[in-house]
Amino acid sequence: MAKKKILLIGNGFNLVSDGGASWNALLNNLAGTPKTKHESEVRKAKPFTLWFEEIAKGGLHSQLKQKIAEDLESRVAPNKYHKDLMALNFQHILTTNYDYNLEAADGGSWIPNFPARETFYSLFRRRSSGNRHVWHIHGELDIVGSIMLGHEQYSGYIHKIRNFLTSGVETNAKARDGKPYLSKFSRNNKGSLADVESWVDLFLEHEVHIIGFGLDYTENHLWNLITEKERLKRKRFPIAQAVFHRCSDKKQSTVDEARMSIMSALGVRVIDHVGASYAEAYDACVASFR
Repeated sequence: MAKKKILLIGNGFNLVSDGGASWNALLNNLAGTPKTKHESEVRKAKPFTLWFEEIAKGGLHSQLKQKIAEDLESRVAPNKYHKDLMALNFQHILTTNYDYNLEAADGGSWIPNFPARETFYSLFRRRSSGNRHVWHIHGELDIVGSIMLGHEQYSGYIHKIRNFLTSGVETNAKARDGKPYLSKFSRNNKGSLADVESWVDLFLEHEVHIIGFGLDYTENHLWNLITEKERLKRKRFPIAQAVFHRCSDKKQSTVDEARMSIMSALGVRVIDHVGASYAEAYDACVASFR
């Protein structure tokens, strides 16, 4: 059976909008303006998941997430790139963004369509319009607790995904009759389900194109799934390749080369889109799908 092409969209497309903000900028807003250039450089060197834990020390996670949600709601709106991406008519789009710019850019009627209700993690968090689905894999603004930022939540997510791939995720839903949510690739799954229940299976099975997302080393859950994808291929499962689209206004730095080298070793195909600006690079990337 031919594998589908799916998208994984990151924050890069928001950054080319007026008012778009990087995660570093959002955390700077929470931490307060740095007093010196040195303090600013120190902040940049911190992994953002652990920096969030530092800012949230004393149990302020919920309050800080609420501030971030309010900040994002006030500053980000759909731009031409969101519209261009949605016009490509992919059936499944995964996004690490908490906002609904993709859905708004499409103009359709997008409704929550969760196979399972979640308040903290996002294995099943999707919005649907007809047979098209946007999966908010890092949480969403309407459910503030689901916004994934800190190291603790990232670590717990890895555990949750591992359960889905092995023993299953337990549920009390009456319609399930005690049956856990379980990956089609789990050795404990006796038959694949007709309906896709989690973005994890989509990521593993199909040709996933990663765009506008740096795939930082803090994204351990996604690196784990990339290695799992390669493991399944070695075991002769019908698995399609992951494709990383690097979009930039600069040639690869040493840091970029190191990350691309690791991706290639793990079976990821890397495509470089370099333009005079990020906008030009994104234009070239989107055009490559037409």
